[in-house]
Amino acid sequence: MKVNIVYKCNKLLLLNRSLKSNKGITLAELIIFTCLIFVILTLAYSIYLFGIQGYINNVSSIENQSNLRIAMEHITYHIRRSKKVSVREHSLLIGDESYSLSNNILMNKNNQLAMGISEFFYDKVSPSLIYVRISSIPDEKQQKFSLEAYFYIKN
Repeated sequence: MKVNIVYKCNKLLLLNRSLKSNKGITLAELIIFTCLIFVILTLAYSIYLFGIQGYINNVSSIENQSNLRIAMEHITYHIRRSKKVSVREHSLLIGDESYSLSNNILMNKNNQLAMGISEFFYDKVSPSLIYVRISSIPDEKQQKFSLEAYFYIKN
């Protein structure tokens, strides 16, 4: 009988231990798990934001460069086809086209040609040579893009 009681006591102890191990997670384990998930989500979100910011900066830079190229191509097209180019104080006259800068917008007659332009400089170096420089407004990284060209005028 004594052996039977010891056996039953051992069986109860084993049963009690197995019940304790299947109890679930403790508060400390829950807090550690929550902190790890929070750190992982924060890192993922910061990587995502870094990628979005890089994309926005690249789009802004490409847009500034594109505006400059469009403006310079338009001016080049008209200078190459015109025999009459004159420089006035606030505008460049090419045949019947006029170009001027107004509030960071390069105007062709009364139409917008390009936006985001900080500088539109032109000079008649000689009677047959024209210099044109167009610069964009600085972007978020303070980069300023410029295009410049010399044009010989047909006589």
